[in-house]
Amino acid sequence: MASLFEKGFNKFADIGNALNKGANKIVGKEVFGEIRKFEEPREFKPYDSFPAYSVPEPEQWKPLTGTAKEFTLDGNVISVSANLDTCMQYVDLFKSAAKYYADRFEFKYHQCVEDYDTLLHYFEDMYFEGLSAMIDRAYSLLLPFGVFNVNMQTFRSYQVNTYNRALNSYTTMFKIKEIKNQAANNLGDTVGSSVKMQGGGFGFKGAMKGVAQAEAFNLGMEVLGKYVTNQTRMSPEEKAKVFSKFSADIFFKEVYSDYVNTFYTTIQILADNGMLGRISTRTGEEFNTTINNLKNPMFPQDKIAPTLAKLISSYPFTTACYEVVKLRYGNTDEVKQLIEYFTI
Repeated sequence: MASLFEKGFNKFADIGNALNKGANKIVGKEVFGEIRKFEEPREFKPYDSFPAYSVPEPEQWKPLTGTAKEFTLDGNVISVSANLDTCMQYVDLFKSAAKYYADRFEFKYHQCVEDYDTLLHYFEDMYFEGLSAMIDRAYSLLLPFGVFNVNMQTFRSYQVNTYNRALNSYTTMFKIKEIKNQAANNLGDTVGSSVKMQGGGFGFKGAMKGVAQAEAFNLGMEVLGKYVTNQTRMSPEEKAKVFSKFSADIFFKEVYSDYVNTFYTTIQILADNGMLGRISTRTGEEFNTTINNLKNPMFPQDKIAPTLAKLISSYPFTTACYEVVKLRYGNTDEVKQLIEYFTI
């Protein structure tokens, strides 16, 4: 509900804008800008009021079992434990489930999102609806491995903090508005409180008159501050411009990526609990240095394969390993088998 001040100001804006248009016609160019009205807070339909996705949800997963495997690279063995191979049996299930929930996200997006404000308003409902379902599936895989000490919140926190491409895109869109409006608020506060009168005077009547004058002046400064804030907040035109540059197709791919990467969260938590040997989805400076050195023509030829085999054994899901493998050995059958097995 708009305040009396806002209603009164909007009437003033109508009159002022009409006068400005007339003045612009007289001078023959846009000299006097538009006075922006105060807008009523936008109302959004409840998320569950939009049409539901009619495609049936994938069936719940069942326990699978893997077997120990070995791959070779130029005579060097890369061993895969039965536990890790068990995880790999679920890869296609992760991918198909992630596609389903990403497709549902896209369907809901087209139902809910029509502009910048609706994207910001409905994103969390759309995104976490699918992510929560993926996390439920992925988290349940910890149990057959005997990992009972990790709660759902720990799993969720690791996932959101690590695999968050779509979340980062949303945050970028949100911050554009947040930064613009915060700057407007700060400017309005500065203007509104730049000068404050205390009032005063001689005698009781003089003092009361001085206080009344001060209050009137201070009220005027606060009104001016509100005006400045409103005029400098993110405008509908600015929102439309930002939204026009937003690529929904790329956004949908980011959502799929976040969903399917719940697999890697599962792998890392199992590894942290000693279920997969000494493998990791996380790399560091030592790994990066070794990868860069492997690309150097001066790297000893007889050390290339052993070093790569050791890296793959420790970081089997890191694409940088396979880029160097292809660089050094081409697209041999050994290389194809490694990449086909470990690439998600």
